[in-house]
Parts: sequence; C-alpha cells; structure tokens
Amino acid sequence: MVGLLVAMLLTVIVLGIANSLFAFGVRTCYWNLNRLEVQENLRIGIDRVSREVRQADEITFIDNNGNGRLVFKDLRGDMISYRISLSGDTEAAYQLIRSKNGSGHNPVARYVTRLYVEPENTGTEVRVVHLKITGEKGDSGTMDVSTTVTLRN
Repeated sequence: MVGLLVAMLLTVIVLGIANSLFAFGVRTCYWNLNRLEVQENLRIGIDRVSREVRQADEITFIDNNGNGRLVFKDLRGDMISYRISLSGDTEAAYQLIRSKNGSGHNPVARYVTRLYVEPENTGTEVRVVHLKITGEKGDSGTMDVSTTVTLRN
C-alpha cells in the first residue's frame, strides 16, 4: 500500500513538471510568434514609407509629438500622409495609416505604435530624412526599425 502511494506521488510530481514545461513552451511560442509578426509589419511599414519618401518632391509637415505624423508632396503634386491610428476591429491594434490628398484611411502595417521622423538640413531644403518606426503586440516588447532616406528629386 505504501509503495502504491509513493508511486502515485511520484507520478503526480512528474506530470506536474511536464505540464509546467509544456505551458512554458506554449507561452514562449506565442511570444516568439508575436515578435515575428511585429518585425514583419515594421519591415513592411518602413519599406513603404522610405520608398515613397525617397521619391518625394518635398517634405511639408513633420510631427513627432504623440505617435508621429509625416506629410510630403509626391512628384504628381499629391499630398501623402502617414500617421498612427487605432484599428476599428476587436483587437484595437495600432497601425500605420496612409492617406492621399487628405482622404483615405489605408492601413499599411499593424502593431506600429510610433512613427519618428528626423530631418537633416543639408542646405536650404530637407533632402535627408531619418525614419524610425516602433511596434509592439501584447507582451512582445517594443521593437524599432530605422533607416535613412535621401530624397532623389
């Protein structure tokens, strides 16, 4: 009888440890998936913004207060705007939004919490811009992606 109780106790201990390891593995997996999703969205966002800014005619407005905003004129004379906004779905995630000529609410990337633009004055006009976007999803921790863009036109 004592042997059976000892065996049952050891089985419960082993199953408890196995369950804890499994739960830890699942949490780690979700944490890594969240980080990968944020990194992918940050890369998509920085690529899109930098590609359009590179082709911009002039930078017209930069606001680094709050979540950030960037407005510039493209070669066709259209005003392109990037800003951060909450999504309207149940997740209510921050996202990078692109607007053209003051209209449109086109999401570019999710989980982007901040857009930071630092112009570098190289003369009378801004021709070099440092872009940085920050993102986070759940407990993934904040991540940054940055680049420097030289306006071609």
